[in-house]
Amino acid sequence: MAGLGAFVSRDIAYLKYELHSSVILDSGATLHIGNDKARFLGLTLANKDEFLYAREDHILIVAYGIMELTI
Repeated sequence: MAGLGAFVSRDIAYLKYELHSSVILDSGATLHIGNDKARFLGLTLANKDEFLYAREDHILIVAYGIMELTI
C-alpha cells in the first residue's frame, strides 16, 4: 500500500513516545506522517514554515513523499 506522506525529523523528544517507529493505518486520513526515511519513495523538501500541529506540539515537516507500507 502506498500513499502521500509527510516526513518529520527524528528528534530526541519523539523517542520518548512509545509508538515513535510504528505506523498507525487510518483509511480516512489524507496525509500520513512518518519519521523513518526508509519508508518513503522519494522525498520533496517542504517549505521551512510547514508544521504538523498535534495537541500543544508543533512538529516541523521536513519533506513530502510517497510512503510505502506492507500490510
